[in-house]
Order: sequence, then structure tokens, then C-alpha cells
Amino acid sequence: MASNTITIHGKLGKEPDLRYTGSQMAVVEFSVATTSGKDDKKKTTWFEVKVFGQLAENVANSLTKGDNVVIIGRMETDEYTKKDGTQGKFTSLIADEVGASCRWNAWVKDQTGQTMARVGTVGKAMPSSPSTFTDEEPF
Repeated sequence: MASNTITIHGKLGKEPDLRYTGSQMAVVEFSVATTSGKDDKKKTTWFEVKVFGQLAENVANSLTKGDNVVIIGRMETDEYTKKDGTQGKFTSLIADEVGASCRWNAWVKDQTGQTMARVGTVGKAMPSSPSTFTDEEPF
């Protein structure tokens, strides 16, 4: 059985745009920029991402432009008719999972435990976290 699962890590390039279909299914769309390489060999690839259902509403209520995210999904190509009447193709990443990345930013729950907030940068000790780490296995 073939699978076209893809995982990307990048930054939201625009605010998630939440809409509802005629059947009231939530749909959110946004772009994500992934960058690889260093210095003059940097390359940025843009992905158009679509999210559906409860996950779409959660994304719209949780993430904003510039946030670091990790997305797992599948690539899908749709055809459309251009203004000149010719056929065109558009590829989107249909997300099955979307999450905030802790690679460059730390996140903590607020007092109610219902939302997340960015705090500091990676490497800064969190007030509630231990200040020392060991090489021991966590199990």
C-alpha cells in the first residue's frame, strides 16, 4: 500500500484563514516556509497547507504568522481552470497533525491549562523546570 506522508518544520508565512464550507466544516489555510542550508546556500521552500474539522479550528485559535510549526500530512494536487481557459495544477499539503515547534521557542500552558503561550527562547531555564539535566535514560 502506497503512502505519501510528509512531515515539515517551518514558520507560518501568513495568518491561518478560517472559513466554513456549506456543510459547516471548518477549513483553515496558511503557508509555511521551510529553510535548509546555511549562509549563501540557504534555500526556502513554501508549502500551502489546508486543515479541516476540529483541527482547523484549533489551529486558527492557537497559531499566528511567524510561529514555528511541525506539520504531518499528505500532498494533494488539484486541477483548476486558469483565466485563459487552460488547465493548471495546484499542490497543497493536507494536514493530519499540526503542532507548535519547541525547537526555537519554548511554550507553556497558562493558568487555566487551555491555551499555550510563548516564553523566552530555547536554552533559558523555565521557572517550573529543573535547572540541571542528566544523561540518564528517562525510563
